[in-house]
Amino acid sequence: RVRFRSKQWYQRRVRGGLMMTCLGSLRRCSSLFWRPYHRCFSTTSAESIPSTSQVVEIDTETKNRIRLICGRYSPIQYRLAMPFVEYASFKHKLKMWKRVVGVGGYMLGLSVCVQVSPLIIPQITTGEPIALFGIEGLDPMFVGMVGSTITAILTAWMFFIAYPTVRLTLSGAEVKGNYLERERDFNRRLNEYRCIEQAEVGHDDDYYGDKIRDLSDYRYWVRVQQIKHESANKRKEAKLFQFKNN
Repeated sequence: RVRFRSKQWYQRRVRGGLMMTCLGSLRRCSSLFWRPYHRCFSTTSAESIPSTSQVVEIDTETKNRIRLICGRYSPIQYRLAMPFVEYASFKHKLKMWKRVVGVGGYMLGLSVCVQVSPLIIPQITTGEPIALFGIEGLDPMFVGMVGSTITAILTAWMFFIAYPTVRLTLSGAEVKGNYLERERDFNRRLNEYRCIEQAEVGHDDDYYGDKIRDLSDYRYWVRVQQIKHESANKRKEAKLFQFKNN
């Protein structure tokens, strides 16, 4: 006995087959987007593919650029080329010699002006009054002393400002880069932990961390700042509680 199927039955079978074919194609296409790139396409080379679970090494320039973009200290652990103890010692020597060079620049500028002033103002030797900027009857000795002092101060300021750059340049590109990298990292750490509440900041506080010489000094500085933060938070909570009660 032959069993005949209706036309609607054949149409349903065709629609079901087409739907299953489309779903299978969509499933295969979607799997390409979710797979890693090296699994989507087969390669004929025998090179080993690195595992995605391994930590990628980041060079110093990239880390500096990331920290500059972030703009603040990140708690992610990383190592810098210059140790902190070496950086603190180098910074202390740089600051000390900067002051010495500034004083030397002042003395040099003052001595040069004393020698050159009689040539610029001949009235110093004769004692005759001079006119300067429309003012007559000025004492040439007084004008020479004021000019020499101002010139010496400007010379000392130029020596004081220029010494760190010259010293780092003479130390070499590697030392200069390592020092500046550690300097940026140290300043971001200080900015992260520093208490800026006006009521907690005193005149004797080491606000910029100038007294930090080693890691123990740095930990003590951080602890002091944490105590200041806690005190400031308690003061704010007390004021808020008093405001709510009133």
